[in-house]
Amino acid sequence: MTRRTSRLDLLAVGIIGASAIGTAAVYDRLPDPMPTHFDLHGVPNGWMPREIGAFLLPVGALGLWALVRFGSRLLPPEWRERLERSPLAALGLLLAGLLGTLQALMIQAALAPVPRLGGGVWLLLGLFFVIFGLISPRVRRNPWIGVRTPWTLGSDENWARTHRFAGYTMTASGLLSMIAAAASAPGVAVGLILAGALAPVIYSWRIAHRA
Repeated sequence: MTRRTSRLDLLAVGIIGASAIGTAAVYDRLPDPMPTHFDLHGVPNGWMPREIGAFLLPVGALGLWALVRFGSRLLPPEWRERLERSPLAALGLLLAGLLGTLQALMIQAALAPVPRLGGGVWLLLGLFFVIFGLISPRVRRNPWIGVRTPWTLGSDENWARTHRFAGYTMTASGLLSMIAAAASAPGVAVGLILAGALAPVIYSWRIAHRA
């Protein structure tokens, strides 16, 4: 493990730990049950018992981070070697940052007199897409992370070309969705994110079937 990688890992674990500690600090003030699911406009439409809902995201974040960082050991050697040449530490940090910030937004909403998840969540998702788009071209062919279609998984060339394309579409859609979120248009933000995710799938099919 390189020094740079270990620092990214420490930062990711630190974000997850801070998320859990911050939640514990306000735990007694949280409503029971607490809102854990919100509609497109941030209005709560799902609740969980406080003892589950308060720590669901931090626990899930830790599990996802561990799977990204060390899950390659569960794969056959050929897949493992490819996955371990991907920027796993950066991807783990990205997921930790996403879920840690989402936890903070959810706790903030739960503590409000009228629970409501603000437009910050769409800004957050847009930023996530921008960063993932920048990382995407460096992800090697594997069955877990990236644009996984029958065509990308069956060809190194298709995988590489699709993920270069995804780098453009995800970065662009993320930036545009952040603008839409700032303009209080969550529906447009979601549509842009979905378009940015779907475009590489169509592209991988197109280059696989090109005569």
